Amino acid sequence: MVLISSKTLIQAHAVLLLVIAGYLVKNPEAITDSDLVFMLGESLNINYPSISSAQKSNPFTFCAVLLFVEAVIDLVLLSNIPFHEALDEALPFIRPLRNGNLPAEDLRVLETLPEYITKSLTVYWNVWVAISGCRFLVYGAIAFFVYAGRGEYMLSSYTSAVATSGLNSLKHRVVFSFGFMEMMIWFWIFSTLRDERQERLTKLLEDAREN
Repeated sequence: MVLISSKTLIQAHAVLLLVIAGYLVKNPEAITDSDLVFMLGESLNINYPSISSAQKSNPFTFCAVLLFVEAVIDLVLLSNIPFHEALDEALPFIRPLRNGNLPAEDLRVLETLPEYITKSLTVYWNVWVAISGCRFLVYGAIAFFVYAGRGEYMLSSYTSAVATSGLNSLKHRVVFSFGFMEMMIWFWIFSTLRDERQERLTKLLEDAREN
């Protein structure tokens, strides 16, 4: 049984992204120098030099914009895709379509309608399962990329750290911490979505047997 609904988890995650984006703009040190980032970096030996204060504004402002856009997209999708209450509300209208006493002509017309309604009302899970699965893989790949290359760029000086560019600039304990936490969160959401969908479809099938 699902203790926290997927909708609540996605909303809470979107709000968290907005908070992180605000910190990255106003006070990035609160994120980059946090205890969580430090402990993950130290425990996994991801000891990449910190980004200088002179360079903090541009990359972190860009990251803040990306996080803000992701949070807004999630909130917009949640507000436009019907949540599972719609399936419960539609059950009284689906039941009469299973009435075997209807004329044969009506049965032929209506025989595919329940399946169509079911697919339409479960679009919430279908969309979010795909989104959460893709994000889990993406953030997992980012975290693995940083972790796998943790020993390649143990730079001895700050000057050499600044010289890194391209994908190598992602190999930082802050990026790893964010990717790892996002991977865990989206796996939680993915599992919750699958459990919810299974519970609702089971309820629909049981209702069909009873009627």
